[in-house]
Amino acid sequence: MSVIVKEKYQLTNERWMFMDKERLLELSELTSQIALKASKSVMDIYLRKEFTQEKKDDGTPVTEADLTSHKLIIEGLNNLDLNFPVLSEEDESECKENSKTFWLIDPLDGTKEFLNRNGDFTVNIALIENGAPLLGIISAPAKGELFKGIPGVGAYKQINYSQNQIKTRTLKQEMITVTLSRSHQTEKDHQFLERVSKNFKEVELIEAGSSLKLCMVAEGKADIYCRMGPTFQWDIAAGQAILEAAGGALRGLSGDNFHYVLDSAKKNPEFY
Repeated sequence: MSVIVKEKYQLTNERWMFMDKERLLELSELTSQIALKASKSVMDIYLRKEFTQEKKDDGTPVTEADLTSHKLIIEGLNNLDLNFPVLSEEDESECKENSKTFWLIDPLDGTKEFLNRNGDFTVNIALIENGAPLLGIISAPAKGELFKGIPGVGAYKQINYSQNQIKTRTLKQEMITVTLSRSHQTEKDHQFLERVSKNFKEVELIEAGSSLKLCMVAEGKADIYCRMGPTFQWDIAAGQAILEAAGGALRGLSGDNFHYVLDSAKKNPEFY
């Protein structure tokens, strides 16, 4: 599949290589509707007493909610008629495209949280251009929340029909709030907390699942999200877009920027 863009848009930012602010805002709204439709399908399955689940080759779980959400998102993105390739967690076929612009999606981020029925799961959709996220959409179906962000434009949290802009908060001198994965904490994460505690009188820890941790930092409920373990590209891209749009930043431990590519095997560096 080749990348075909039927219209050319004025270049207003070096990250917006093919469309301007107005087009990105329009695309953000259309993508939000796709995420909400997929979220409804996820909740329909979540609220049932039973649903099918299997194990992938790597031992991680996959449910019919993952697959149904994947199908709906793919259909929705194809209907946008942009012809960008899609890299999804739930598509095991090798992506042979060589496009600098593509969709990066996780149809159900936090499958373990879904199985545990604690509500901490999300639907993630990001648009990537030249390795960086142009926009990100994260829907939290069980919470009735939707986050969206365009770096350089702004980030928003939507609950039902109400939408408000969100921003990261200023770090206090004596207190810091750290969010960590509920299901994937490592010894390195605990060591990070120990180091942080030496610089602040009070450290609050919030454990959460899926990309909600990035959203918590973006909306000012937490100061930092640390992940000292492996993550895949689709776990982080949408959240990075929202975080950056809200005034935050995402960096690897060595200070390097994240760079997303059409490679399902690529993992992200450890980060904070």
